[in-house]
Amino acid sequence: MVPVERRPAALLLLALLLAGCARETGDFGRAPRNALDDRAKPFAGDMIARHLRGELVSDFNRTDDENVLRDRSWSIVRAPHAEDWFGHLLVEGQRTRILPEIDSRFDPSGYYAYLRRDAFRSSEARWNRLFADMQADTELVGPFWGEARRVREGDRLRLSTLDGRRDVSAEELRDATARIDENARVVDWVWRALRFRLRAYRIAIDRMMVETPSDRLWEANQLWNAYRRAIEAAEADFPAGVRRGAPGGARPSRYSQGAGIQEVVPQK
Repeated sequence: MVPVERRPAALLLLALLLAGCARETGDFGRAPRNALDDRAKPFAGDMIARHLRGELVSDFNRTDDENVLRDRSWSIVRAPHAEDWFGHLLVEGQRTRILPEIDSRFDPSGYYAYLRRDAFRSSEARWNRLFADMQADTELVGPFWGEARRVREGDRLRLSTLDGRRDVSAEELRDATARIDENARVVDWVWRALRFRLRAYRIAIDRMMVETPSDRLWEANQLWNAYRRAIEAAEADFPAGVRRGAPGGARPSRYSQGAGIQEVVPQK
């Protein structure tokens, strides 16, 4: 039996071993259901988040919308350079909460590095891959934010129901607050991932124009701008007002502030 004082370390070690098992992607970026990815790793991550990092963790069952929100988030937050197994495992560790929020440390130039090292048959094929990735990401924005709005409405119903009751237990209030926090964490993560990908694509366009110049720069900028506009439209359309809990006090959720992405295509 593991001594009590060593249990947190043992739990962390076990969780990291579990996180080392890469999650399958499946068709269209959707991860297939299995006990390891959907139960074992999230359970270990919840224990670490609650007991080692002091984060809010809810014991509530999830709504259908909350499950769909998490499924849609996976195809966005997972690194576009799928062959980058190290980045993939970090994303999986964050998804399951085995690891804290570490995505801000990722390097957006990694996507360009992936394009460079992949053995494309021609330089134009490399440009085609960039275009396909930008277009695919643009198409993911609307469906995700539509689901985020539905989850947001569910959170409002939770709060209004709690406000209308006098028999709310401390445990029920804690779980409701934690679930709203968890939903906001998912949306915040996707919001950051969208910005990360936007920067990654800008870096790739600019550096590829130096390494393998193409007369398709106008097309590249059009696709990049379409992606940027899709993100900005989703942010502007998403209602504000949620505050996300965090260790040391509440802070505004990024997605609740209605912040847009103010990057522009550099003038050449």
